[in-house]
Amino acid sequence: MAVILVILDGIADRPWPALGGLTPLQAARTPNLDRFATAGQTGLLHSLGRGMAPGSELAHFVLFGYPRELYPGRAVFEAAGEGLPLAVDEVVFRGLFATVERMDDGSLRAITRRTEIGDDACRELTAAITPFTWDGITIEFVYNSMHQGIVYLRGSAGVEPSEDVTDSDPYVPGDHVIRPQPLDGARDPFGAAHTAAALEAWLAHVYTTLDAHPLNAARRASGEQPANFLLVKWSARLKRMRRFEEQNGLAGASVSSGVTYKGIAEVLGMRWYGCEYLPDATEDLRARIALAARAVSDGCGFVHVHTKAPDVAGHTKDPLLKRDIIEALDTAIPALWDQGLVTPENLVIVTGDHGTPSGTVLVHSGDAVPLAMVGAATFADDVTAFDERSCAAGSLGHLEGRDVMPEALNRIARIKYMSAKLTPAGGIFWPSRTEPFRVP
Repeated sequence: MAVILVILDGIADRPWPALGGLTPLQAARTPNLDRFATAGQTGLLHSLGRGMAPGSELAHFVLFGYPRELYPGRAVFEAAGEGLPLAVDEVVFRGLFATVERMDDGSLRAITRRTEIGDDACRELTAAITPFTWDGITIEFVYNSMHQGIVYLRGSAGVEPSEDVTDSDPYVPGDHVIRPQPLDGARDPFGAAHTAAALEAWLAHVYTTLDAHPLNAARRASGEQPANFLLVKWSARLKRMRRFEEQNGLAGASVSSGVTYKGIAEVLGMRWYGCEYLPDATEDLRARIALAARAVSDGCGFVHVHTKAPDVAGHTKDPLLKRDIIEALDTAIPALWDQGLVTPENLVIVTGDHGTPSGTVLVHSGDAVPLAMVGAATFADDVTAFDERSCAAGSLGHLEGRDVMPEALNRIARIKYMSAKLTPAGGIFWPSRTEPFRVP
C-alpha cells in the first residue's frame, strides 16, 4: 500500500466578479478532478487551522506529520536545498538583493524586492559585505543564484545568536524596510535583542557599502536600478527531529522542484525526485505523476507530488489566468489512473496547501482548500465536484493539516492502536519491527 499526496499549490481562492462571482476553481472546467471527487471522500482542509495563512513550507511540514512546534524555520530548508552545511548553533536567513531608496527621515523604502542583476555582479557585491562581526556575532552572506543567498549568524566567546527576531523584508514593494527587532516571547530575550542589534548594524553596513559600490554607480549611470541592499527573512535554526520514516513508518519521497522542497526532503530524510518545470502545465503534471509511479515502484510508501502552477497564477492577481491554469492541470489528472496509482490498495489524496487569492494584497490566504481522497478504505460520498463550495458538504468535514497523516495511515491499515506501547519511539504508526523478548 502507498499514499500519494498531490498538492495543487495555492489552489483555493475567492469569488471574483470577472468570473461571475465564482472562484477560479469553480469557474474552471474540471471533469477529471470532478471524477476524482465523485469516486471518493471529500472535505475541506485548513493546513494550520481556520483562517490561518501558511507559507507552503510550513503547511507541508505539518501535512508530512510533524508537529508545528518542531518547525525549524524556512531558511533551514532553503540552506539545505542549496546544499549548504548547517549546524545547530547557527542561525540562518534567506537574503535577497533589492533596490532601496533612502528617505529624508533615514528610513529605507523597498523599490524592488529582487533586483534584476546577474550572478557575477551579485558575487562581486557579496565580496564587499561579508564577513562582518559585531560584539561576538559574525554575519556572513553566502550567495547562491537568482539574486539570493543564505545569511549565516554565528556566535563566539559565549555569545549565541537567536532566531527569534523579525524579518527586514516588508514583502510589499513600496513599503519601508523593517528594522530587526526581538520577538515578543523570545526564548532568550537578551540573545534575541543582541542578535537584532547585530543584524541592524550589519544591514546598515550592507546599505552604505553597496549604495556606494562602483558597480552600482555604473548601473545608475546606465539607467539601471542599483542592487544596494539585502532584504532578509525566514530566520531559522536547525532542530533535531526524526527522519520521515521514523516519524510516520513509511519511506517518503517528494516529486517537486526548487530549493525549498529539495531542502524539506533533505532535512526530513525523504527521497527527492527533482524535476524542472515544463512549459506546458498539463505535460508538466503528467511527468510528475509518472515520477510518482516510479517512486512507488522504488519502494516509497508515501509520495508527495507538487505543482506550484496555481500559486504562480494566483500571484499574478488575474483570476482568469488561474482558471485557465487549473483547466490545464485537470487535463493531467487521468494520469493518476493511467500510471496505476489509483488502486483499491493505494490511497491517493488531491488537495492544496493554502489559498492564493487572485486579488487583494494578501500573499496567501487562510481560505479552506478542497480535499478528496480515493482508494484504500474510502467510499464515494455525495459530492460530485472538486471545488471549495462542493467539498464543504463532503463526508470528511473540516480537516486540519495535522489530521492528514493520521487519516492516511488509518486508511492503509498502518495506524497504531494508541494504547499500545510497542517501541521506545512511540509514534502513531504500527511498527514494522519490534524488539523480541528472549529467555536464556
